[in-house]
Amino acid sequence: MFELTHLNYATIILDVSAIILAYGMLRQTRIMRKSRLESDSLFFGMLILMVVMALSDIVGYLTENRPGETIINLQIISMTVFYLAFTVLSMSWFDYCTFRFKDKGRVKKIGMRPAFLPGVLTFGLVFLNQFTGIIFSVDEMGGYHREFLFIPMYVVIVAYLATGFFYIAKYRTSDKKTLIPMWLYAMPIIVSTVITFVAGEVSMAALGTAITIAFTHLGTMNEVADLSMKESVQ
Repeated sequence: MFELTHLNYATIILDVSAIILAYGMLRQTRIMRKSRLESDSLFFGMLILMVVMALSDIVGYLTENRPGETIINLQIISMTVFYLAFTVLSMSWFDYCTFRFKDKGRVKKIGMRPAFLPGVLTFGLVFLNQFTGIIFSVDEMGGYHREFLFIPMYVVIVAYLATGFFYIAKYRTSDKKTLIPMWLYAMPIIVSTVITFVAGEVSMAALGTAITIAFTHLGTMNEVADLSMKESVQ
């Protein structure tokens, strides 16, 4: 019998909230899509990846602890898509912060760089996990298990995210001020990661990522608005 626990409901609600938040940001920033700036393209790409994370996360939790070959394969595929999207999103976040905060919008080399090698390797291992079970596995009863490469996978993801936060922390606006308090940027994704790992049966990864992306967008847009106002006054 197909039954949902309160933890399943909680995860679904959190993931749906992340999708709604992403949809709102996409609607409110639709004019920016006409821009050819690298940072805008990366920003929209992260929103799409976050939606993919939320959708695959929902499927993964709906199929967990449910026996049956088809259901088990669906769970493996959905969680594979989740981690693939999360890996690419963390790399996009690193690239976005490099372009937006470290390089400050200056033209940079586009394409593969040495910094992306750990991410590409992680992406490949996540894909191969479907056949090897070296990162996560699903038993015959539909139970989800973390395997020995699960932590290394997250180390790579967190390293990209942390480097982006480092660039934000060092960044200063044209009037030498920070954008918004650093803890506002970092807290959503930190809290979501802790809850996801400690609780185990509740996932906040998509929602925490969505809120962090939203804060980043608001901070950078505030800077643009302030700079425009100052230039108009002058």
